[in-house]
Amino acid sequence: MNRLPAFRGRQHPTLVISAALEAVSPLPGIVKLLAVANKDSQDVHQVLNELKNKFQEMRKLISAMPGISVSPEQQQQQLQNLREQVRTKNELLQKYKSLCMFEIPKE
Repeated sequence: MNRLPAFRGRQHPTLVISAALEAVSPLPGIVKLLAVANKDSQDVHQVLNELKNKFQEMRKLISAMPGISVSPEQQQQQLQNLREQVRTKNELLQKYKSLCMFEIPKE
């Protein structure tokens, strides 16, 4: 089973976003619209309005996503900075391990 890491007492953002997107998925509305359109029903306008509302909800969710306003260049810069931090921290960790100032339990 592929587990997502804990996110400081909150649900992982990926789970929150996917659950929110499932709640406003337009697919059932599209299927319903096709079924109603084939019957030449008066419900077509109602189903179209429901579908329009779903798309509006999705737009709101997407615009509220963290990092959506960050450009790809800024994202690359952030990623590069984070990788540099990880590299530096790994180097420090190796340095402190080699000093043998504390014992590391072996598993």
